[in-house]
Amino acid sequence: MPPAEVLIRDVRKTDVAAAVHLLNREILAGVNTFRIAPIDDAGAAKWWRDRGDGCYPAIAAWDAETRMIGWAALSQWSLYEAYRRTAEVSIWIDHAYQGKGYGTLLFGRLVARARALQFGVLLSRIEASNEASIRLHERFGFRQIGTMHRVGEKFGRLLDVVMLECQLDSSHRPG
Repeated sequence: MPPAEVLIRDVRKTDVAAAVHLLNREILAGVNTFRIAPIDDAGAAKWWRDRGDGCYPAIAAWDAETRMIGWAALSQWSLYEAYRRTAEVSIWIDHAYQGKGYGTLLFGRLVARARALQFGVLLSRIEASNEASIRLHERFGFRQIGTMHRVGEKFGRLLDVVMLECQLDSSHRPG
């Protein structure tokens, strides 16, 4: 369980460097993002523009020493207007804090925010071997809707992606 002194708040413009730093570490060393090149200043500015207006929020957890523990965000699923009630979920937790409940804390807050913003569907793409992330999503009502096989290639590995969805609105329940 996360300690009581953790602070959860909306990501601010001044937090973008810390958020991008967490993501860049995974880009350079892991397969949980299919980006190959680190996010530069222009990419960080775009990341902020996509979330700074509040339509697709990002929230972050901070420890008592004001270190970013992790962040979770919604993003636009598609540029096509008919998808406006659908958002994609991202969550990144610093390696030092993984497995300690911070992901659950952040994810719960993000799903609640998505409901408040009246999104109807949340989607997520997860590298198939990332069982911890899949379990986290399932804890919040996501269900697997398919696997895309060998769609990514990173570090000489062909990677599968599991697709998950969560129906937030009461008008449709899967199954």
